[in-house]
Amino acid sequence: MNMRDDAALTEIVRLCGVGANLVARGDEWYLGDPDNVPGLAAESLIIKIGENVARLSDATTARHPEVPWSLIKRMRDRLAHHCEGTDYGALWDTLIVDLPVISGYIQSLSAE
Repeated sequence: MNMRDDAALTEIVRLCGVGANLVARGDEWYLGDPDNVPGLAAESLIIKIGENVARLSDATTARHPEVPWSLIKRMRDRLAHHCEGTDYGALWDTLIVDLPVISGYIQSLSAE
């Protein structure tokens, strides 16, 4: 792996950790803010994760087809371009379910 890929993978794991910190505050905090600032934070995290995935070399993504690279990038595109209204409940689910899985994948890649 090249240095750019290493840096992007490290940042993805860091951002997933930030997502875990948001989850640790609980869904009442996340869904209870009238301005949905926590939802905006989640949206920003997912966009940044997608941007880092887009920076990865084709060689790295091809070597690891078990990681849903294209789904991550598509979610980033959808959020960044606001094709539809943002479903903050779905983003919460992404924080809880998907980010730990993605972080696990990336950590295993970094260990190679």
